[in-house]
Amino acid sequence: MKKADKILIVCIMLLSVVLCVPLFFTKNVNAYASVYVKEKQVLRIDLTKDKTYVVDGKLGKVYIEVKQKKVRVKQENSPHHYCSKQGFVSDSNVPIVCLPNETVVKIEKETGQDTVIQ
Repeated sequence: MKKADKILIVCIMLLSVVLCVPLFFTKNVNAYASVYVKEKQVLRIDLTKDKTYVVDGKLGKVYIEVKQKKVRVKQENSPHHYCSKQGFVSDSNVPIVCLPNETVVKIEKETGQDTVIQ
């Protein structure tokens, strides 16, 4: 390996770290969670209010808990309970997907209107 190869590898590593930094420091300002059952939005949750919500999934009721601006599936009826084992989520890049119940919980952020198409 030549010296130029080592410099290139270090530069690529530094660039990848710098590009990933904004992912870790994003704030959930005006964030809410959307709950979808069978690809239809059935509930929109404000993450600033700690509360437990119930939606009807394919296999039964799905209990969704909001605490300290984080959301989780507290209890659900599925064979392996992967959704409830996932725990709390506060990042909009990480959805909670419950395939047996056909339920998805996504954290989304309020966005202002930036373009108008006429």
